[in-house]
Amino acid sequence: MLTLFLALPLMGQSLLVERAESTVVINRDNLVRAKADALKDAKGQVVMQAVARYLDYNSMVSLKPLLKKHFFENPDDFIESIRVISEGNTEDLSEFTINIETRIFQSRIISAFRKLGLPPLDERVPFRDYYLIYNAENEFRQTEFLTKFLEQLHARLKPYRIRTKDILVNEKFLPVKAGMQARLNLLKSNHDEQTDKNSFPLLELKSSKIADGNDPQQHNLKTEIIFWSPENKLTDSPIIIASATALMPYSSEQIDSIIPQLLDRLILNWTPVIKKALIFNEGRGIKVKIKFIGLYGPVEEQLLVKTLFHNNPRWKNLRLDTISSNFVSYRSLYLGNKDKMLKEFILPPDSQFQISELKWEDNYLVVNVTWHELIASLEPYFTLDEGNDIDEETEENNLPIPEFQVPLSPFKQTYRLPLTSTVYDNIRHRGDSTLFMIKADKDNESYEEKNLIKITWNRLGPTHLRPKLTIYDHNRKRVKGYLLKRKKHFSFQYLLPEGNDAFYLKISDEIGFLEGVAGSYQSFRYFLTVN
Repeated sequence: MLTLFLALPLMGQSLLVERAESTVVINRDNLVRAKADALKDAKGQVVMQAVARYLDYNSMVSLKPLLKKHFFENPDDFIESIRVISEGNTEDLSEFTINIETRIFQSRIISAFRKLGLPPLDERVPFRDYYLIYNAENEFRQTEFLTKFLEQLHARLKPYRIRTKDILVNEKFLPVKAGMQARLNLLKSNHDEQTDKNSFPLLELKSSKIADGNDPQQHNLKTEIIFWSPENKLTDSPIIIASATALMPYSSEQIDSIIPQLLDRLILNWTPVIKKALIFNEGRGIKVKIKFIGLYGPVEEQLLVKTLFHNNPRWKNLRLDTISSNFVSYRSLYLGNKDKMLKEFILPPDSQFQISELKWEDNYLVVNVTWHELIASLEPYFTLDEGNDIDEETEENNLPIPEFQVPLSPFKQTYRLPLTSTVYDNIRHRGDSTLFMIKADKDNESYEEKNLIKITWNRLGPTHLRPKLTIYDHNRKRVKGYLLKRKKHFSFQYLLPEGNDAFYLKISDEIGFLEGVAGSYQSFRYFLTVN
């Protein structure tokens, strides 16, 4: 099987767009089976490409069996819609190739990461430190085996932001029934600092050789990872919180191949152990009330909340508390160290906000914010894959040829749309939107000539969405909205209030559940002209 990856940038804020091409061999002239296999492989590939947005290359490699099981083998759980770009077989019916474009639910990818205990790449999660007791029979404590084993284990723990302080059981094998007290004694003998049941979280990795029940001459290597917790009483030694086991045939001559295979089997089962350890590490949360001062309106508020709290697992249960003319407040649960809480409000260098003051006042964490408008430029228009369809519809309906198009980028920005120009855009899914800033022509002398703006909107092709057009004033306050529904062409004039030289125009969809509609046309393309 030959597979070629073709990835596209992120479109919108809740769906990912990915392409893949898959070629399979046609066995015994079974073209139907080949088509099904090629489609299944292509769907798995696009989902894995989406996963690769949230993990670095080394993590994708070290966790490949786990990711394949949860994502590649179940692609339909994550795909919203599929468009077949091309498909066909060779003349001699030896191979079949399919090329697809898919829209993938970003939220479902992130949700699956949560279930696996994996933080996405952009989550601001520090490394968590754990004691790891390596408890093995003498044969598996030898330097060659031990070094390779722990090295590859660390690589598989790194994507979880887990860092271990390894403690080797140097004497005899430590049985589980010896309990946590025996583990505490081991910690005390290896470290000068005080250790007690609060020295956890504690992980234990056991390696032992057991005889094969079917062939006494053969042996299996058994590896088990265990999470110990102070939730257990020290006297309840046999009770452990979570464990996972992997078993495979063992031969000392095959050590280099056995270790990665064994760990690959282990990671398929260890998610409950990892999640228990991560939950314990979080500790108890701190209830926090946060008051934001200086926001212009809901658009800025949403952007600030997303910048500070999105993909940050230390903030839980964020809830809107109060909306006032002077401020807006939220309640949340903070799972980190209170002394480090203020560092959570350090904004990225390219942020549209600056925090001028941060202080505790009357049980509130008060955040004074300054907003800096960043306006992005549109790209020159060029013909895309669907360009032939656009050209035909443009000629048929006598539409203007656009000078600009909205860039394909991870997150849409506010775009400056010049007067006497036309822009092409694609609202790619429900909930997507594009915001334009339009300035009046200062060269015209009369107030009406300068401030009367004519706006023309033309939809291209069919859609199951319901387009919506909304006007905002220069302070981003809503002025008026138009529900375009099934209209393909819409035109109106807008007179800017005296003293204002700019306004904002948003193209979006009327968000809602569309009963009985799925798959194609969950998007719409359009031209927008301003004069």
